[in-house]
Amino acid sequence: MLAACGQSSSTGNTASGSPSASAESSGTESSSAESPSASPMESDTETRTISTVKGDVVVPAHPKKIAGMLYVFADHLLALGIEPHAMVTYNDLGFPDYMADQMKNTIEIGSGEAPNYEALLEAAPDLILASKTLSDSNYDQLSKIAPTILFDNENEGDWERFHETAAVFGMEAEAERIQAEYDKKVADAHDKLAAAAPNETVAFMRVQDKQLQLIQPSDNFVMFGALGLTPASVEAVDFKDSWNVPISAEVLPELNPDRMFIILRPGDVNKVALDTIMSTSIWSNLNAVKNNRVYIGDANLWFAGYGPIGLNKIIDEITTAFSLNS
Repeated sequence: MLAACGQSSSTGNTASGSPSASAESSGTESSSAESPSASPMESDTETRTISTVKGDVVVPAHPKKIAGMLYVFADHLLALGIEPHAMVTYNDLGFPDYMADQMKNTIEIGSGEAPNYEALLEAAPDLILASKTLSDSNYDQLSKIAPTILFDNENEGDWERFHETAAVFGMEAEAERIQAEYDKKVADAHDKLAAAAPNETVAFMRVQDKQLQLIQPSDNFVMFGALGLTPASVEAVDFKDSWNVPISAEVLPELNPDRMFIILRPGDVNKVALDTIMSTSIWSNLNAVKNNRVYIGDANLWFAGYGPIGLNKIIDEITTAFSLNS
């Protein structure tokens, strides 16, 4: 939970790369809210105070060089029309392809699990966005580099997190508009999928650590929740308390889905593991394989695309797979 307050005395231009905002009457009292409530400022020298889990933090009213210590902040910022100045990556392979063109000028500062603090210091951000899960123990170090907002929202949904990010910049209305467009897109896709493939089953898997893993259907809220697709029978698989479980090729006939979405983690070993499975007779006799309904996805989108841009692209990939975009 964050709350913001500030004071405005003049009207000025919003710098490129920072959100536009309207002026608010003078006052410096903080107010609590379920999500950040921002009071936009007008000049580069003015600030606002944001109440966070670490106490009140004074931040620039119009930050121009924003750094993110969790990769999803890149998606949030770009969706709001803000180019990140510096950002951690999802893994060691750079920024996800689905955002790379928009991040050509963004400085890489290590990964979320292993930030490069020297690179962050050199980037000289004027605002840092961070998550409590990854950055709580390093908060003091981050705060010495730039004002740092620590989000404690790991138990919230993806859209709740996006709204909290947007509110830091006074862009709540824009965030509402973006989600409304997404909700309409999901509703349209849901209806088209229900009409096009009402009885088809779907298996959602990934290849990681040289293993084929089945993903718990309840953990794919887009595919099996929002879009209402029917998961393949998983009675033969014991997930226990995990959201995924390794499976052998011998289990595939028991699932025998009409369609398979396989998310491939980066690395040659995972590609080799998938090729090995795909060379078996078990594989070639599956319904999805015989009907050419196997789709390979990028893990950097499907497992890291938890912002508006990524979620929209996942919907596009699913509807394209069902040939609904032609």
